[in-house]
Amino acid sequence: MRQFFEAYKTALIAICFTCIVQTPFIYDLLKGMDGTDASNDIISSRLFADTSLEKDRTLGESCLSLNAAIAQSPVEDPGQAEYEKYAHLKKPPLPPEETLQHFQLEEGFRIELVAHDPMLTEPVAMDIDADGRLWVVEMPSVHPVHDKGVQETYELEQVPEGRVVVLEDSNDDGKMDIYRIFYEGLILPRAIKVLHDGILLGEPPHLWFIRDTTGDGKGNSREMVSNSYGDPDNVTVSSLPSGLMWGMDNWIHSANNDAISFRRIDGRWHTRPFQRLGQWSMTQDNWGRLYSSSNSWPLETNLVPYGYSERHPLFEVSTGINQRIAPNEPLWPAHVTGVNRGYLVGQVTRKDGTLRQNTAATTPVIYRGSQFGDEYLGNAFTPESAGNLIKRFIINGDPAEIDAEAHFAYEGREFLTSTDERFRPVNSYNAPDGSIYIVDMYRGLFEGKASTTDYLLEYTLENDLHKANGQYGRIYRIVRDDRIIDYNTPKFSEMSPPEVVRHLGHKNGWVRDQAQQLLVQCAPLGVAPMLEELIFDESANPLTRLHALWTLEGLSHSNYEQDRMTATALQALRDSHPRIRSSAVRILEPVIAQDSNTVLEQLAELMETETSSFVQLQMLASLGESTGVRALKLMADILNKHIDSPYFREMALTGVYQREAQLAEILRSEYDWRDEDSSDHQSVLESLAEAESDRPATSLGHLTLAEQKLFDNGRQLFRTCSTCHGPEGKGIGGIGTTLAGSEWVQGDMDALVRIVLNGFSGGAAERGEDVPGVMPAHNYISDEDLAAILTFLRQSWENDASPVGPEVIARIREEDGDRRTTWTPSKLRELLNLN
Repeated sequence: MRQFFEAYKTALIAICFTCIVQTPFIYDLLKGMDGTDASNDIISSRLFADTSLEKDRTLGESCLSLNAAIAQSPVEDPGQAEYEKYAHLKKPPLPPEETLQHFQLEEGFRIELVAHDPMLTEPVAMDIDADGRLWVVEMPSVHPVHDKGVQETYELEQVPEGRVVVLEDSNDDGKMDIYRIFYEGLILPRAIKVLHDGILLGEPPHLWFIRDTTGDGKGNSREMVSNSYGDPDNVTVSSLPSGLMWGMDNWIHSANNDAISFRRIDGRWHTRPFQRLGQWSMTQDNWGRLYSSSNSWPLETNLVPYGYSERHPLFEVSTGINQRIAPNEPLWPAHVTGVNRGYLVGQVTRKDGTLRQNTAATTPVIYRGSQFGDEYLGNAFTPESAGNLIKRFIINGDPAEIDAEAHFAYEGREFLTSTDERFRPVNSYNAPDGSIYIVDMYRGLFEGKASTTDYLLEYTLENDLHKANGQYGRIYRIVRDDRIIDYNTPKFSEMSPPEVVRHLGHKNGWVRDQAQQLLVQCAPLGVAPMLEELIFDESANPLTRLHALWTLEGLSHSNYEQDRMTATALQALRDSHPRIRSSAVRILEPVIAQDSNTVLEQLAELMETETSSFVQLQMLASLGESTGVRALKLMADILNKHIDSPYFREMALTGVYQREAQLAEILRSEYDWRDEDSSDHQSVLESLAEAESDRPATSLGHLTLAEQKLFDNGRQLFRTCSTCHGPEGKGIGGIGTTLAGSEWVQGDMDALVRIVLNGFSGGAAERGEDVPGVMPAHNYISDEDLAAILTFLRQSWENDASPVGPEVIARIREEDGDRRTTWTPSKLRELLNLN
């Protein structure tokens, strides 16, 4: 009888495989025939029947080319670390094993060495690849001296000593024992994201995509993704972008960078605005909420949906953005430490000299593993470098609501402290084994020269902390003692695509993230039905459903049809979890922007029953992507219900560019708003009226509808450009040149496109303007956005030149290939035969 059922199950799936997702009855029948669930195995075998999966049975065979190259590359010699040479110092660098004796942790936890000098030198950031290798960024030239001025110190820091090293654990004992140099010759690198075929590396002001094209394990091909990754004139390391974190939304974000997030689709890099969050790297919780820190504030987050502030030139979302949700004091370090403002007794330090408040909080990590236990899940662990400690916070917040706050896990003690003052934890990460990794620069002097006080310098010299820098570095693992830990990291390169899909349901958040990222990057054919099944299975963990939904969003830019993505997202609007519903709303934005009646109808239905404030706020944000009246009426309805919330007021204003009068009329006629109503009503109506009256008059009747749309989008995007060129295109002395009346703006279209794509040097100097002689390249901006900006420039401030279409941008990109040098006026004139 069992053989009969097995044969029947296989035949039934062979006939009905394509409709399993839409027919839960069939799935239940398969599951219930003999009390076992064989459907996943059978589905996997059917997936392999797909031609693409038959050829590529593992991701490693077809996608993880970078990992394969590293596995075959030669091992470098890390040399020897010198400890005895500095043993005479008052506070000498300690051998790694001796350093472990100086830690005190919460009872029941221990700290282990994962890697250390001489394999590492001044590590500042890292990423973990799909097979568990550590890709570590080193910055040995930072703050090299104590007795030079700011400019001299900065020049010494420009020595190209930075590297990316790869560390591997060959025997699964938890310690890295293989060391390779992947790339070197870098100047103060500070951010890394490992992708399936290369690494994204932040070396301000450049963001590079570096690949190994020869298979020798060395990065030999370097593509510039952006030359605006930080201010090139900024000499303060702590003020530059840091971290490259792949978010739940499939965009790569950086802290301390208020301009750009990045994403690669079909080999092309795309960008979008991202307001600043924190100062150091980022982390995310299980629902995709982003967190960071900034020196004095140990935990900051975006409470509200982000990325909507660039839609309106007058309004932005500021409430709930970069929100400080944790107190910055008190601290309980294990000993007296040197801090920059230690002379402020009673404020920064106590009378006994110990640090009482954060002054060097660095990258937090939201714990998402399973090794610590459920009581630690979702907690934040923030290193404090100056205090040689790590503080634990418990975050309180309902995923259905907007607000959240954090409080200390305990009073009078810390999660981890050290009495070794060279312990400088600067970054923290969730690990594949469920632990937390801590990156330790391990140095004495680490405060930037521009901000070092005389007080700290004197303390540093007294304790020899200015000596023996630039030679050491450690990575630690924090583990709970009474729970088993398995150092054998999942090897994604050995998995089939269906196996990777199943890891979206793993209990460890790092594993779920890695599975999502690999599926999005490699886009194997045939996995979509499995992902849909996960999304629609209400019995599955909501975290699994959420990852599956965003994985399909990533695939919708490659081999998952947009219509199918829309249908899936519409069905996800009915999910029981609010964060899945809000994600579905955001994923629907492309069709919301097209004023889809079907989508707007379902959003209207959702509004009738939706109780989650976060979902309602996301709906308000996403509806602002539409220019239609129906979407505007839905926005008015949401705003009217939440008029007392600044979150909703700000979000509504950002989404009604050039429709301010329409929204005001709807609010007055349908909701009886009056100027004499509450101050909240008044502020919205006044803001709408102000925006309407401040809009400059333009005569653009000659533009087609598509060109008018480009112009409108360009006006919004120009908000970033106005920082240098002024809101009226008149330039800002010493920063940016004049655009109004510019011959280059109004002249040859191909010349203007080349200037923006590759940069321009000498034009301002030719005219005797008091501005820098170089316009940086902006080739990281998409064809559509560049066309919009240039159309706006050529049709504004009495400029009267033809619009620029996206096809022009694409053509010139292809013509100029991989050009990386800026244009000069003479070279452009020569190329285009301009007089």
